[in-house]
Amino acid sequence: MKAVILAAGQGSRLRPLTDRLPKCLVPMYRRPMIEYQMEYLDRAGFRECVIVVGYLGDMIRRRIGSRFGRINVKYVTNEIYDRTNNIYSLWLARSELNDDVLLLEGDLVYEYGLLQDVLRSRSLNVAVVDHFRPPMNGTVILEQDGVSTAMVLKSQQPPDFDFRRALKTVNIYALSRDSLSTAIVPELDSYVSRGLTGEYYEAVMSDLIGRGELQMAVHLTGSRMWTEIDTEDELREAEQQFAGLFRTSPAMPRAAAARATARRNAASAEARQARDR
Repeated sequence: MKAVILAAGQGSRLRPLTDRLPKCLVPMYRRPMIEYQMEYLDRAGFRECVIVVGYLGDMIRRRIGSRFGRINVKYVTNEIYDRTNNIYSLWLARSELNDDVLLLEGDLVYEYGLLQDVLRSRSLNVAVVDHFRPPMNGTVILEQDGVSTAMVLKSQQPPDFDFRRALKTVNIYALSRDSLSTAIVPELDSYVSRGLTGEYYEAVMSDLIGRGELQMAVHLTGSRMWTEIDTEDELREAEQQFAGLFRTSPAMPRAAAARATARRNAASAEARQARDR
């Protein structure tokens, strides 16, 4: 399994902090926020990570380098980050979507246990979600029996949308190699070929779920803390919310990480055998 982190955006809502820094390098407790994710991935046993960069991408390359801990790091560059959205960034990394993938965004902060929870899942595709509550906004999921029945982007939510059953996407997804190769990447190709590069990548998942071509389990964050940092206020709130946590989060033992990877590999193999029969 490899990690893919989308970090090409300009972070305009976080200005002036992002006038001279890419969003994922904005410091939290004097460390760039992306380093916490990289540290967690290293602890969890990941050995490959692809970072899609764009705005001030060279600063990310210099800071993270080609190796972070035991992780080999590759970079994909979105040269037109200022006029495309994250669907295009993910599409640019399509040649790297040749394995089970943990898809992340560079402005996420969460506790290590949430990553452990996702890696323990036996589901082939998992969306991490939280119960929707104000002032949350953006893409939500409707589910039945732990499986997504619809993914509804903000642009698809009418004024009278009923949020009572809605689950907010956290922007952490575990995606199987089979689903990527047979459904997600072809749909990304379709969007880009039609010039729909200003969309969010969730539009692809939404269409596939709606057509019954992608089964996506949901994993509730429960008591695990997480936040997405878009503004200075959210950054300050996150610093209070996560005070001390980064220094005390336990690491996943290597054996546990190996068992999690083995479970996902077994599930992928079972799915391929079922499809071939």
